[in-house]
Amino acid sequence: MSSLALRRTRNLIIFGIFATGVVVLNRIYEVSLIHSNFRTGWLLLGGMLLLTFFNARKKLPFLPILRAATWLQIHIYVGLLSVVLFLCHIGFRIPNGRLEIILAILFLVVALSGVLGLLFSRWYAKRLTSRGVEVIYERIPRLRVELKEKAESLVIQSASETNSTTISQFYQKTLAPFLNRKRNSFWHLIESSRPLQVLLTEIANQDRYLNDKERDIMRELSEIVKSKNDLDYCAALQGLLKIWLFVHIPLTYSLLIASVLHVLIAYSFYGGAR
Repeated sequence: MSSLALRRTRNLIIFGIFATGVVVLNRIYEVSLIHSNFRTGWLLLGGMLLLTFFNARKKLPFLPILRAATWLQIHIYVGLLSVVLFLCHIGFRIPNGRLEIILAILFLVVALSGVLGLLFSRWYAKRLTSRGVEVIYERIPRLRVELKEKAESLVIQSASETNSTTISQFYQKTLAPFLNRKRNSFWHLIESSRPLQVLLTEIANQDRYLNDKERDIMRELSEIVKSKNDLDYCAALQGLLKIWLFVHIPLTYSLLIASVLHVLIAYSFYGGAR
């Protein structure tokens, strides 16, 4: 068993022990007719604050507070434990009351988006690495422009050296729309190369209309198309993760604000923990 598998097994065992302990202790309080809502509520709020700190830790990498990878593991398992605490806090039933229902929906959406974000980051990171096309997201637009400029230069070269407009006409009709902007995001997300193969087939079909010089230029254009497709692939996968952050983080802060309001109302109504 690899060291990664051993660490994952160890972490799951620790999580299982804590989760079982939380459920058993909550059950003991219930049997003893001791209200545990405030205890589980404070533990849940503390867990959410710790989870929120992970985002702050990523923005401040210079802080000497554990490695980012360690914080990620803490984030994952504290997040899972928070789900157990949440279920204990609501008594494993559908909550009643407008604020409680809003809080429950917010919590479930945040938890679900967190799980999806984890799956996306793991799946897509492996896919990018396996294809060897990892590119910094912010550099993609500039690299796309550079490929387009290189392609246009080849088209101009073809027209001037061969006195033929075959490549330039094909470029304007077929290649320019592909090179001008990001394309085929959906196909990239489902790991399909169908649009690329269709375009490469169209390029190959032009071969019978070309002379030797034009064929050389068309081969270079074909490689540019493949490079542009790789950029679009990176943009699609990394873009989805960017969108996920814009959903997960604002919802997390909304949940925290609603939770604090819930605490104030609870203590106001009950006059403090019993």
